[in-house]
Amino acid sequence: MSGYLAGHTMEEALEKARHHNKEGLGTLLAPHWPLEASPEDAMKEAMELVTTMGHRMIRGGVSLDPRNFGLDEGWMVAMERLSPLVTRAEEYGYGVWLDMEDPDAAGATIDLYLGLRPRFPHLAVTIPARMPRSLADLELIRKVRGRIRLVKGLPQLDTGTPVEESEVANRFRLLMEILFQESNFFAIATHDPELISSAESLMEKHPKMFEFQMYMGISDGEARRLVYEGGHPTTLYLPFGEGASRHVDRLVASGKVSKG
Repeated sequence: MSGYLAGHTMEEALEKARHHNKEGLGTLLAPHWPLEASPEDAMKEAMELVTTMGHRMIRGGVSLDPRNFGLDEGWMVAMERLSPLVTRAEEYGYGVWLDMEDPDAAGATIDLYLGLRPRFPHLAVTIPARMPRSLADLELIRKVRGRIRLVKGLPQLDTGTPVEESEVANRFRLLMEILFQESNFFAIATHDPELISSAESLMEKHPKMFEFQMYMGISDGEARRLVYEGGHPTTLYLPFGEGASRHVDRLVASGKVSKG
């Protein structure tokens, strides 16, 4: 399953990023720490990552899970820890993308984003269409002219009755249409061919600054097509680190990849 991971170390991930940059692809480096890692460890290593990316002129950004920075202690605590990191990232011109994979942490993540947004114009947050609150969250972020990464979300986000995949796709399409009509810079993160086609059609009607994002190793050929033939900025999500195997486990559980 190594094809879905950028490596176990920062150096391995940076080398992967450099390779994809040469192909014209953006890269979103996503460190995954072991469960026992402290917020202080995450802060130190993330700061080193951003600084090294800047020195090596890697094209892309950083994707972070706020739970690694003490979100369970309160969004204000996480904000204090993340502020110096986001400051450093913006000094180098990098965007920071906040993940939101736990429904129990969704409200705190949105509060964290709204607390940071006034100071950091390049900061972005993930909105999973699978969550029932996705439309309200999108409108809230859009009102402050925030940046959004729209994803379907993994089945683990379901609470109560599981959501049919067709319903998730319909929600995604609705949210995507709102973004193209009302927002400017955002990311459409999907491997679904029909949704990709819909996004390309919407781009013709409502030209906007946006990019496609995809997990590395799943649709790399399509990512190259979007860049070379479609002319669309496209970024690959590069998970790495000692805890990155959890990323593969989620992909397997979602049916995106098989264990074989």
